[in-house]
Parts: sequence; structure tokens; C-alpha cells
Amino acid sequence: MKLVNHLILRITLFFAIVMIFWSAIYFFLQMKEIHDGNDEGLTNLKQEFIAKANKIPEFIEKLEKNAPLNIIIKEIDFEEAETLVEHFTTQQIYFATELEEEEVRMLTTAFRCELTGKYYLLQFFTSTVESDDLMKNMLYLLLGLWITLSLTIFIISKIIISKANKPFYKLLDELKKFRIDNRQMIDFPKTNVNEYAQLNKSIKELLERNIDIFNEQKIFIENTTHELQTPLATIIAKMEMLIEKHQNDKKYTKEIAGVLNILNRMKRLNSNLLLLSKIKNNQFPETSPVNLREILDSVIADFEDLAAYKEISIEKEGNYCPKLQINKDLAYILFSNLIKNAIAHNHQKGKIIICCSSDYITIANSGNEVPVNVFIRYQNAATDKKSSGLGLSIVKSIADLYQLKITYSYNEMHIFRIDVKR
Repeated sequence: MKLVNHLILRITLFFAIVMIFWSAIYFFLQMKEIHDGNDEGLTNLKQEFIAKANKIPEFIEKLEKNAPLNIIIKEIDFEEAETLVEHFTTQQIYFATELEEEEVRMLTTAFRCELTGKYYLLQFFTSTVESDDLMKNMLYLLLGLWITLSLTIFIISKIIISKANKPFYKLLDELKKFRIDNRQMIDFPKTNVNEYAQLNKSIKELLERNIDIFNEQKIFIENTTHELQTPLATIIAKMEMLIEKHQNDKKYTKEIAGVLNILNRMKRLNSNLLLLSKIKNNQFPETSPVNLREILDSVIADFEDLAAYKEISIEKEGNYCPKLQINKDLAYILFSNLIKNAIAHNHQKGKIIICCSSDYITIANSGNEVPVNVFIRYQNAATDKKSSGLGLSIVKSIADLYQLKITYSYNEMHIFRIDVKR
């Protein structure tokens, strides 16, 4: 979920909770205000009734005969009048004219008529707003208010937060495009927000330090590998001379041959490290449309003798192989390392199947399953003394350089798949 939506949802949820509590309080306060108004009117009616009953003879008898709609009069004894406590209630009373019950606010009290000395139960009531109808109407009004306010808050918050976070998202886009091997600083967005300004400053310092470290490592690797090439070549040449000079001494030549194998492996490792460094630093800028079928045929021809030595059959499937905008030398290195790997990690009398299509190329070879991440450097060097452990790492670096997806899987055969359709 995006940061803007996350913030807006939290704000809206908090607002909704506040509105629900506020609406409940508002409803109860409104009902209390309505009841207080009705109760005050009933109290005034009671006081007026008592005043007239105590002054006008036969006032109560006339009211009983006329049966007013909002007063109930009933004669009671002293004991009942003494125990009765004046109170207000909300009740349902049936009105014949309406043919239904309606909600009324009722005052129940007792009084003694001064003219007659009799005690009466008095009930005064008045129609009030029905709580169900009031609740329903208020709910509709509040729901409309909630929706309107929620949409308003959502839209305004989105506009404000999105505008405030523009520098942040622009910085994210710049960081996604940043490549340390380009050695080019990103374009930092201008902002008046202190936190974003500090973020820009911190990231700029971090990137500058990493670029400097990368450049130092690049120069160090290049210089080291170049400097090692000459002494390694010299030592290997001298070792070969010693073998020729002492070829009759089998024990001596065997020991020198062992040292020579180690030196040759160091030379290959050094060359591969230099190549890997150049690939990572994008030092192969020249590209051209390369026919991958021609590259594959050339690589297969170069490894035919080695495959024949292990009695490995190479099968080709699919007639179409696409052209790819790539450095030709790197394309050759990529497929050369894959074919070499397929031969090296194969059974005697095994097979290699190369399949070409418009979207992908697969190179599969027989062999035992290897439970490792094959693209990690030096992963396979421990099991093969002739391997530098960098072949597949170089393959992955070339694929990454040209944004080609390469995957490895095992299903009775080792399968390397290169998706050439981007």
C-alpha cells in the first residue's frame, strides 16, 4: 500500500470513530432537550390545572365529563396519594383518530383539591417526537454528513499529502534509476520540508561515499589483475622450462606439474576477475545486432573435441534464434561459459540439448543435482580444481548488463534458460 493511501485510511478511520461517538452524544443530548421542553410544558399545565381546580367549583367534574384528550383524572384515596411520587415517563397511547399508538411524554402526579378535600390521580401527556423516527431521520442526516465529510477529507488529504510527498516519490524514482557504475549523481528534488531536505543530504553523502569506494575498488582490481598477469606468465613459462629440462625425472616433473596446474588456475582466476570487473564497469559499450544462432554454432564447434572426449552428444532443437543488441564478444563469452559448464558437469556419454525460440534459449545437460545457488561466485570451485568458480557468475553479470533474465532449474537435467524477449 502506498504511503499516501495508508495515511488517508488512518485519518478517515479515526475521523469515522470520532463521528460515531459525537453522533451518539448529539442524539442523546437532543432527546434530553426535547424531553426537558415537554416536561416543562407538562409542569406548567399541571400548575394551571391545580390553580383552577382550587378556585373554580365543579372544575374537576366538568373536565371528567368533557374527557379532555390530554388529561386523565382519577379519584384515589389518601394512602395511594401519599405514596405516589411525581414522575415523568415516555409511553405509547392509542389514539382512535390516528388508529395507531403514538409516543407521548406523560406527567403522573397526585393532588388534593382544597374545595372538596378529595385526592386525585392526575396524568398529563403531550405528543412528542417519536424516538424511532427521530433516530432514523438523524441517522440519515448524519450518514449524509459522514459521507460528505469523509469524501471531502479523503480528496483534500490526498491532494495535500500527495503534493507534500512529491519530493519523496521523485527521490524514489531517481534512486531506482541510479547505477553505481555510471558514477553519476542523481538529481535531488528541491523541497521546503526540513525532513525531506535532510533525507536528500543524507542520501547524497551516502551515494558519494559508495561511488568513491566503488571507484577505488575498481581501480584496485584492475591494477592488481594487470600486475599479476606478467609475474604469473613468467612463473608459468619458467615452470614449463623446468619440466622440459628435467623431463627424465618423473617425480620431479610430477611435483612441478602440480605447481603449474595451480599457477594456471590462478591465471584463469585472475583473467576472469578482470573480465568480471570490466563487465560490472560496463567497459564493453560497443553493441550490434548479433545472431545468437551463429554464436551458438561457433561455440559448439569450439567445444566439439572436448565433448567428443567425454562422449557427450549435443542436440539442437528449434530453427529460429533471435538477433540481440549486444556486444559480440560478451555474447560469445556468455554461451561459451554455459556450454563449457554443461560439459564439465556432465556424465560420461551424457547429452546436451540446446533449444532456441523467439522468446528464450535453453541449455540443458545431464548430470547429478547440485543443491547450490549456481550463480554465486566460487560456489562450484571447491568441487572442481580446474574451475575458477567464476564462469556462471560472469554469465549472470552479462545477462544483468543487457537486462536478460537467466534462471536455473533441475528436472532430471540441469537447465539454464535465458529469456531474450524483454
